[in-house]
Amino acid sequence: MTSLRTMLNAQDLYNEAYYLARNPDVANAIAAGLFPTGFAHFETFGQNEGRNPTALFDTRYYLTLNPDVAAAVSANQLTPFQHYIAFGQTEGRNPSTLYNEQRYLSDNPDVEAAVNESSLTGIQHFQLFGQGEGRIPSNLYNPAYYLAKNPDVAAAVERDEITGIGHYLNFGIFEGREFTPFMGGNTTLPNGVAAGDVTQNSAVLWTRSTEVGPVSFEYATDASFGAIAGQTTNFVTDPTVPVQVQVSNLAPQTQYYYRVTDAVGTSAVGQFRTPAPLGTQAGLRFGVTGDWQGELAPYPSISNVPDRNLDFFVLMGDTVEMDSISPDLPGVRQSANLEQFHTKYNEIFTERFALNPWADLRASTATYNTWDDHEITNDFAGGAAPAESPQRNGIFGTEGRFVNETPVFNQALEAFLDYKPMTEQQYGETGDPRTANKEKLYRYNVHGNDAASFVLDLRSFRDKPLPFIPETASPEAVTAYLQNSFEPNRTMLGQVQLQEFKNDLLAAENAGITWKFVMSTVPMQHFGIAVSGERWEGFEAERTELLRFIDENNISNVVFVTGDFHGNVVNNITYQDALGQPQKPTGAFDVMIGPAAIQLNIGQGPFAAPFGPATVAFTPDALLSPAEKDRYRAMTNEAEKNAFVRQVIDNRILPLGYDPVGLEGSEIDAQLLQGSYFSGHNYGWTEFAIAPDTQQLTVTTFGVDPYTQANMEANPTEVANRTPTIRLQFTVNPQSGEVLLPSDITTAVEDNLSRDFGLQPGNFTVVSAEQQTWSDGCLGLGEANESCLLALVEGWQVTVQSGDRTLVYRTDDSGSQVRLDRQASQL
Repeated sequence: MTSLRTMLNAQDLYNEAYYLARNPDVANAIAAGLFPTGFAHFETFGQNEGRNPTALFDTRYYLTLNPDVAAAVSANQLTPFQHYIAFGQTEGRNPSTLYNEQRYLSDNPDVEAAVNESSLTGIQHFQLFGQGEGRIPSNLYNPAYYLAKNPDVAAAVERDEITGIGHYLNFGIFEGREFTPFMGGNTTLPNGVAAGDVTQNSAVLWTRSTEVGPVSFEYATDASFGAIAGQTTNFVTDPTVPVQVQVSNLAPQTQYYYRVTDAVGTSAVGQFRTPAPLGTQAGLRFGVTGDWQGELAPYPSISNVPDRNLDFFVLMGDTVEMDSISPDLPGVRQSANLEQFHTKYNEIFTERFALNPWADLRASTATYNTWDDHEITNDFAGGAAPAESPQRNGIFGTEGRFVNETPVFNQALEAFLDYKPMTEQQYGETGDPRTANKEKLYRYNVHGNDAASFVLDLRSFRDKPLPFIPETASPEAVTAYLQNSFEPNRTMLGQVQLQEFKNDLLAAENAGITWKFVMSTVPMQHFGIAVSGERWEGFEAERTELLRFIDENNISNVVFVTGDFHGNVVNNITYQDALGQPQKPTGAFDVMIGPAAIQLNIGQGPFAAPFGPATVAFTPDALLSPAEKDRYRAMTNEAEKNAFVRQVIDNRILPLGYDPVGLEGSEIDAQLLQGSYFSGHNYGWTEFAIAPDTQQLTVTTFGVDPYTQANMEANPTEVANRTPTIRLQFTVNPQSGEVLLPSDITTAVEDNLSRDFGLQPGNFTVVSAEQQTWSDGCLGLGEANESCLLALVEGWQVTVQSGDRTLVYRTDDSGSQVRLDRQASQL
């Protein structure tokens, strides 16, 4: 590399073709003989008029980010371009979004060394050598993206005629070529606006502008902004990084409108409602989805959300696929740095085929957000050592205590927080090194007395997953695997988050809140051993601790809203104290929600992969014959396909003693209105609506027929205009405080009440029920001379109230033995 001893001068940086293309009046003046060259015009007039001499120098950018230069220009001391040539380049100031000195030098140590050893500047090297060598000048330019969008340029690069960045700067910019995914569209607010982390009195407002400078956030209680309730600003310095502000002093249970205006005057509006305070029972309506990929944009599955007048929407994990190739990051299977993470997030929130459903949705209602594994890499475990966590391409390395302390984890978390409207919260000195002083994504919010929401973080602190075993494993191997899942001290939440979650659950119950919605990015219900190491089933000790807490504290109306498996599967939730022990009901149930859009490739090309087809594809032939798989694939009726896959799942879980899919026959007071409790053949989202008077919960899943990237690109109009329709709907009546018992225990107690006291259901109330261990086969109530088996017997103590009578029964765990404890009863 040639060593230079003089700085880059004005003529070296100036680009005649660019200047004339951007200034046709100057081109006309030259043609008329008024100026010999464009540079002559620029030197005499153009730089004083704020005209840009090259794509690498942006006058507005330079003045905006350098107020000292702006002051000197205002004092007529020099022009912005003169300052940059004389001073700015040696001071390391950035001339535009297209060239970043810090990035260029850090990416090119040889250039940095030459700059440090001579009067060579970074911009000088790039202008004279770097662009011809194809070096990347800023995080806005991705050569793979530019060449993918411009195949003629790619061909010229392949022939070694030019570099991608050289083509863009000298030709592409004034030919209108698309060079970055961050600047697309006809607006400087390409990702729209959003509000998140909304509480009774605060909210976070968010946007991304492609223009540097101040961004104003105004909010009001009327859509016309007749009376501004408040205004605040933030400042864009990097167009790839969104800005957000927190507003406070809001009124509870109030509709707010907000308006965002960037430095060039582009405006966009959004709205949100603050939650109702405790003591209010106003009803609630919210939506949830998860699991979507940039390659499947623009997501018609969520297009009807703005019409539903929701109180909030939960973006529940796998909101990007950092470990798949998508159009905005061609050739990159695993994102591994902040720039790539930003690119993937921008992709899902950007218009495609003239549609931007996510921008429409986020402008229509508040959001809550959490992440799952694909926000970094498949199956990662933040609380595991890097060497033990699943990862692609070794992105976490092998050194250190925890994945959540690695550079890649922290950059992925930074990007997640950048692109989601969230307050940044940290754990303090917890005494647990995996959580101490780490980012806190867990959120607890109250929505009047209708509901509480708990948004969990199931990735940042979890232990490594159990090794997966095949479904065809021997019974002995399955038993050993299930036993390992009960290993104590293995955690998914981390002890600090688990304890806070339990405290909040109890507080919600004690406050008289009806419904408790737990947003969990992996299923709580049973699905058997298939990849169970990734789910709550792979952490059975912690799962049991949590469910026992709910059970023993009589926390009612708990709904786990879960994701990751790409389909709607509804089931009641049971647990067991240890392997081989009976399953205990909790009164809670799991609504697993479907994907917004997901495809997979298992070696035969991408296929649309909601839960149904994915389950069939991954089930071993020994358990589901090729002939049966072919029969399934030939089906055209969605209900028939749902029934088929539901049976496949039941065949997995029934032999393990788990309840079959669905709420039929469970203790949940539910009524199916449409579809079935299994819906695994669509992309969509799920709505939860609570009636203000009865508190009845209605769960509705909207969906569209699934598609692949190839389908979308071949016929974008047809796919993008698919309309979501109802695929599943059911209602659930809230528990009214009564204790839930296994059905055989309930039947046994009812039979005894009828026989001994003539009481029928409706004439008595179960006021308490506790699991007990009795001292002998007579349940501790043996009479004189009665022979009782000397062995501990698991069972129940059930207390019944009827008028002024209190009846206390003891049972074994099957209900085959029932005895009245007369001493404890009030007859």
